[in-house]
Amino acid sequence: MSGKENMPLSIMARKFLAYKEKKRSNPPNLDIFRKELYFFYGTLTDSATLAKVLNLPNQPVLRPAKIIGYRCMLWGPYPALIDDHFRGTVHGAVYEVQSPEERKLLESYETDRYENSACQIVLEDDTEVIGRTFQWKGKMEDLVEGVFDLKGWQTDNLESPCT
Repeated sequence: MSGKENMPLSIMARKFLAYKEKKRSNPPNLDIFRKELYFFYGTLTDSATLAKVLNLPNQPVLRPAKIIGYRCMLWGPYPALIDDHFRGTVHGAVYEVQSPEERKLLESYETDRYENSACQIVLEDDTEVIGRTFQWKGKMEDLVEGVFDLKGWQTDNLESPCT
């Protein structure tokens, strides 16, 4: 026996263990929500589509914005945001997500092929803010070069009024 087993712990060691125990008994609330700007670059740049996805009574106001260091490819008819550190700028729109429910609805809409990730957004007045976007996390071989056609997508996918 070395004799160290019976020695009292130092003040620093006791504080560390107390802190560790406190964290274990009071885990942080990881679901704390705060409003955040989300950058959209495809179907959600259409305010009618966004209103439908979020179950909003009115079409939301979207503000023009861009992100730098990315580019879009196509996954079928849908755009897929990927890293492009050298030259890419993607233009789109931002919306301030108002609740955890809205965030969950967006994540569900985007499917498991897209990852909710942080990004730096450049607003119309050149102000830069940290926000969120949905970045491709699927297989790169599933993507092809191309440009998303919002007008064509609207024509093909949005319900036309009944007459």
